Amino acid sequence: MALDKLIGLAMLAVASAVFTYYTIWVFVLPFVDESNILNSFFLPRDYAIKLPFLLLLIAGLGVGTFIGNVLIKKAEKEKLKKSKKSD
Repeated sequence: MALDKLIGLAMLAVASAVFTYYTIWVFVLPFVDESNILNSFFLPRDYAIKLPFLLLLIAGLGVGTFIGNVLIKKAEKEKLKKSKKSD
């Protein structure tokens, strides 16, 4: 199996596991008795909102940083082209 297919399969497995964990955490756990052993596998429920918000914030900062970096490099290239044209 090619490395890219293996990496894709691993990413799909991780995404599926996270989706299943979060779905059980948010939609099933509120109906389970608090003394049940299932509760020991999950974080407190208030993190169900805090963690996705934090991940979304980090992803937004990453995308903004990437776009800013691309725009700065593009401006530097155009500036270099203009300086070469004027010579």
